[in-house]
Amino acid sequence: PLTRESLASLRGEVSALGKLVEDLNQLALADVGALAYRKRRVDVVPLLEQALESFRDRLAERHLAVETALGREAIVFGDADRLLQMFRNLLENSARYTDAGGRVRASARREGDRVVVDFEDSAPGVPPEALPHLFERFYRVDASRSRANGGAGLGLAICRSIAAAHDGEMSASDSPLGGLRVRITLPFAA
Repeated sequence: PLTRESLASLRGEVSALGKLVEDLNQLALADVGALAYRKRRVDVVPLLEQALESFRDRLAERHLAVETALGREAIVFGDADRLLQMFRNLLENSARYTDAGGRVRASARREGDRVVVDFEDSAPGVPPEALPHLFERFYRVDASRSRANGGAGLGLAICRSIAAAHDGEMSASDSPLGGLRVRITLPFAA
């Protein structure tokens, strides 16, 4: 007999599979250049604030301290929905992998002809040899830990695809907070 708990578990599994199919579809469309982008001048700061607001409760439940450093004139020529999706994916990773009581930092600023957006956390660090592979599809630093946390290894690949579609770059390095820093650089839209 099905119990409430088993039904809830099944619902969660179906949801996870649906997300996996959606992610794979998005990457396939991006591969063939069929993913639609509605680009216009957009300030990334309000998008970053919106992404942070959507994670406020989840981050608070995990007792994660959130720090922001949001500059002005972080204007890019981009698709606001896709940029928001990228920011949410990166916050999802920080929320998923940062230990309770840790820190998450998001910043956005203009540096010359570029807009730089950083996501940093105090999650357990990533080994240096893994950093170049983080944006590969299905890559997991620790397969058993990722499975336990529900990751399929597609989120960062999707983020890099979105950054590339905006003529941007994405990189990963050690964060001064002790975890990971993911940096997105996008062309400034004058």
